[in-house]
Amino acid sequence: MSDPHRNSTTPGTEELRADIERTRAALADTVDALTGRLDVKARTRARAEEIVRDPRNRTVGLGLAVTAVVVLAVVIWRKRR
Repeated sequence: MSDPHRNSTTPGTEELRADIERTRAALADTVDALTGRLDVKARTRARAEEIVRDPRNRTVGLGLAVTAVVVLAVVIWRKRR
């Protein structure tokens, strides 16, 4: 026997529970994403590590160091003349 008061388009209890679980999971993902964006300290630390590990930045740093040494040597040489 079927229930005359129940509409065939009304979702069942299991469907509602599954929908609630999907919504909770999506909400948890959203909260995690927002938390990650708002954690400035962690983002700064991660970016600093990324910069340090990039070999191109090491080359630039080495180039700046060599340039500084050359400039210092020229200044000292001119003062002694």
